[in-house]
Amino acid sequence: MDDFSSISLLSLAMLVGCYVAGTIPLAVNFSEEKLKLVTVLGAGLLCGTALAVIIPEGVHALYEEMLEGEIRLYASVDASIPFLFNARNIS
Repeated sequence: MDDFSSISLLSLAMLVGCYVAGTIPLAVNFSEEKLKLVTVLGAGLLCGTALAVIIPEGVHALYEEMLEGEIRLYASVDASIPFLFNARNIS
């Protein structure tokens, strides 16, 4: 599955979950204890879906930065090699 599809699917799941968790207390009369439980479950669902999106994006950004850094390092070493050999031939 490509990135757009996975982000869209996670966003849709978060939308449906938050909507359902938000309408349950409005549709049903709960006692104070059960209302706290529903609130905790809704907050857990929201935090869980947020972490399911944020953590993979952060890891991807870190690996992407590390790979770009390695490419730049190798490119700078490759670019300096001809100058080293030319310097030996001149002197």
